[in-house]
Amino acid sequence: MKNILVAQRYSHAIISGLSDKEINSILTDIESMSNSIKTEPKQINVVNSLLFPMNKRMEIAMDMTQKLKNTELWKNLFGILIKKHRFNIVTDILQDLENKILDKKNQVKVGLTIAHDLPEDVLDSISATLRDILEKEAILDIKINPEILGGFVATTDSLLIDGSIKNNLVKLLKVKSKKKK
Repeated sequence: MKNILVAQRYSHAIISGLSDKEINSILTDIESMSNSIKTEPKQINVVNSLLFPMNKRMEIAMDMTQKLKNTELWKNLFGILIKKHRFNIVTDILQDLENKILDKKNQVKVGLTIAHDLPEDVLDSISATLRDILEKEAILDIKINPEILGGFVATTDSLLIDGSIKNNLVKLLKVKSKKKK
């Protein structure tokens, strides 16, 4: 919990200094860094480890910023995090920063799990329904999981909508077993 609060302070400091024009490029940088961290999660531990000299840790962190649009901002942030031995919260900072930017744009990221590929009009209908429920534009992160059999499962940081056939069958079995008792 403490790390999340600290991460929120860093992300607030970053977003408060951004113009509307810079927000989209920051969002692109966040996506790029998040993907990089997912492919090499040990990178964070190495950069945060006191077993490596400061210059080596800085070098590794600066390599992460090479392909980003806002290189100076990230170099400054990473330098501060390394000096304060807080680089381990970089993913929390990125997540909170992304949420704040999307909130500012009246958008929300929604993880949408479906059993198989759906036609575009069905996805548009689901997106419209989510927009009505969330009162924000839904940015869908679609994953396919045949285990849900059909329907969909939508998740945000604070909401879970399980409209999967698998979930409905489980509920039906529970109701049926209660009736037998």
